Amino acid sequence: MTHAGRLSPVICPLAKLGRSSPGSLEFTPSVRNLPFHHPYTVLEAETSFTYSPTLRCSSPCLDQGYHTLVTGGGVGDCSNLPLHSTATKHRRSQSRTVIGSNFDRLRDELVLKVFSYLNSADLCACAAVCHRWENLAWEPVLWRTIALCGENTCGDKAVRCVLRRLCGRTRTGACPEVQRLFLSDGTKISDKGLTALARRCPELTHVQLHGSPNITNAAISELVARCPNLQHLDVTGCVKVSTVGVYSRPEPSLRLCLQYLDLTDCQLVDDANLCVIVSNCPQLAYLYLRRCTKVTDAGIKFVPSFCSALKELSVSDCHQVTDFGLYELAKLGALLRYLSVAKCDQVSDAGLKVIARRCYKLRYLNVRGCEAVSDDAITVLARSCARLRALDIGKCDVSDAGLRALAESCPNLKKLSLRNCDLVTDRGIQLIAYYCRGLQQLNIQDCQISADGYKAVKKYCKRCIIEHTNPGFF
Repeated sequence: MTHAGRLSPVICPLAKLGRSSPGSLEFTPSVRNLPFHHPYTVLEAETSFTYSPTLRCSSPCLDQGYHTLVTGGGVGDCSNLPLHSTATKHRRSQSRTVIGSNFDRLRDELVLKVFSYLNSADLCACAAVCHRWENLAWEPVLWRTIALCGENTCGDKAVRCVLRRLCGRTRTGACPEVQRLFLSDGTKISDKGLTALARRCPELTHVQLHGSPNITNAAISELVARCPNLQHLDVTGCVKVSTVGVYSRPEPSLRLCLQYLDLTDCQLVDDANLCVIVSNCPQLAYLYLRRCTKVTDAGIKFVPSFCSALKELSVSDCHQVTDFGLYELAKLGALLRYLSVAKCDQVSDAGLKVIARRCYKLRYLNVRGCEAVSDDAITVLARSCARLRALDIGKCDVSDAGLRALAESCPNLKKLSLRNCDLVTDRGIQLIAYYCRGLQQLNIQDCQISADGYKAVKKYCKRCIIEHTNPGFF
């Protein structure tokens, strides 16, 4: 028999959640503590609880699971019981019953600690187990992050349900505890859902809306106006979004606290919109404009003018960006650590040399597909940016001479991509392997590299992962 709102000591409650084996329960990683500029970084977290109605007292699983969580001795310790007696069997039966209810006997704060490792979907599933779990699963402290994923999840409906449960606990109807919203893997939200979230959750700091084609500038304006602490905004694939600012109020546009902005695949962003964005967000440190094909050098010049503290910038696949745009970006100076101009086919040695000399603290550079970049620029880059850690020069006009300069001047290089570099030979790879022994990743796909170059990397770079297309290397 069980009391109302308590778990049955015989049936494992996790079985109701579709878990095949609660002894190895893997919790979805929490994104609450990730750095705001790395929303896509995933940390693995695993917590294991062991339970089985047929456990023996000598089972090692007992010490690793519930036994370690229960204060007070004697609940799971049967080592001193006499064997082959009726009393022993009766005590073992009682022990199995007690073990089954141990989780239910945990204090609320301990259960909340366990629940804190679950994502939003798992919390909703836990809320359906029993009354106690329902009350605990909807504690506002567990909902600082709302993470929804999957094409079968309706973002508007899910947000409305969560807000109804959380806001019903407060007198003001607001949810100040909610700080982060992450929508990914096909979960979509509309202007209506995003506006409701902005009105009820004024303390939002991180918002990620991947692939929500119905989001417009009006909803983004409402979001940034009602959430003054918003620092991280990712609207990748929101094709109707073209600008970020506050325009619904009579006073002039507000200066926003945004530090991270990702406008990847927002193809309506043009030079005028980019000027508005950077002027409204002077604190930007991370700006990504991948495949914003309407952006030109005229728009790029506004970036260093307003965002003088910018650390990372990507204009990859922005085909209208040329060397003149790089001349403007060079004004960012030593603060710039990450730059991607991949597939900007009008970028050449001239622009890259200016970047190398002015932005000498670069850690990451991607010039993949810039076929006008040659050994001349790579030599200047290597000598000026000795702190370089990752470099992609795939499909560039680079030979062994450029690799020699890299090897001699950038010994701390960790990642290097030479894909489709037809002029690179085994000699260049051997130089890189000998001098850059901390190399962790090397891409030599579609290069003229033989087994000699491959063996040199394996010999000197023990932990290096090599990507190649030569079946003879296996």
